[in-house]
Amino acid sequence: MFTPKIIALDLDGTLFSGAGEVTPYTREQIRLAVRKKTTIVISTGRPFTGLPFDVAKELGIAYAITANGAAIYRIADKTCLYEDAIAPETAAEICNSLKKFHLHLDAFIDGNAYTQSSTFHIIRHSRILPESVKNYILTTRNQVPDLAAYMQENRLALQKATLTFEQESDGKLIDREETKKFLLKRPDLHVVCGGYHNLEFTKAGVTKGTGLSFLCNYLHIPLQDSMVCGDSENDLDILKAAGYAVAMENAEDEIKSVCDFVTRSCNNDGVGYAIARCFGDE
Repeated sequence: MFTPKIIALDLDGTLFSGAGEVTPYTREQIRLAVRKKTTIVISTGRPFTGLPFDVAKELGIAYAITANGAAIYRIADKTCLYEDAIAPETAAEICNSLKKFHLHLDAFIDGNAYTQSSTFHIIRHSRILPESVKNYILTTRNQVPDLAAYMQENRLALQKATLTFEQESDGKLIDREETKKFLLKRPDLHVVCGGYHNLEFTKAGVTKGTGLSFLCNYLHIPLQDSMVCGDSENDLDILKAAGYAVAMENAEDEIKSVCDFVTRSCNNDGVGYAIARCFGDE
């Protein structure tokens, strides 16, 4: 059986249950892996400020790949070890262009999250987002009147953007396909879905997979000794890069098709079960 030296865990839909919690069994298995000198890493689309710091401290998780690989941090002292962000001029121009679409935009900048207050109602009234995710977004964003102008005036580089769409009564997502076509026409962007029918973009070439490669090199751990657990399209590249790829039972079929193993769901100790198999505890 594969015994990893580093394990990278996505958060929403993977480490977190649908209620936004880490199950007791999964906590136990992570602690056991850490005691066996395995490095546990968070791998998320969230910015640094959105990390579960209490969980990381309790379980001994020292590093985080954030913003889909655009920024990597040592959690304890908030040190950014690596960043590959969209340049300020380009970031402001893209965000200004997105104003023509009906959507909510979260901009991840220097580990923080910014949003335009006029579209925050899309999050508040979303029928797609779980309450735990909705609450996370509503409580971690810095609101500004005009996000594009704020970025331009302060010359802010963009680690990642997340776009959330409003759903009509018939289930159709307003402007999602039009927005996706607009973004995919830009070769300078990497565009994925991070779950809940959103769209996320980073600088072209930036993925969770490139983040894992950097961190393995930084920690002097061979990439082939890595295990990754994920569930969404933004996990695809890191799962392909991993030595051992694990899909959650609740993952999309595209994710399952590239993985070595499909574990239980995020609500049924999936991450804990996958770790236990690796160390012979299941």
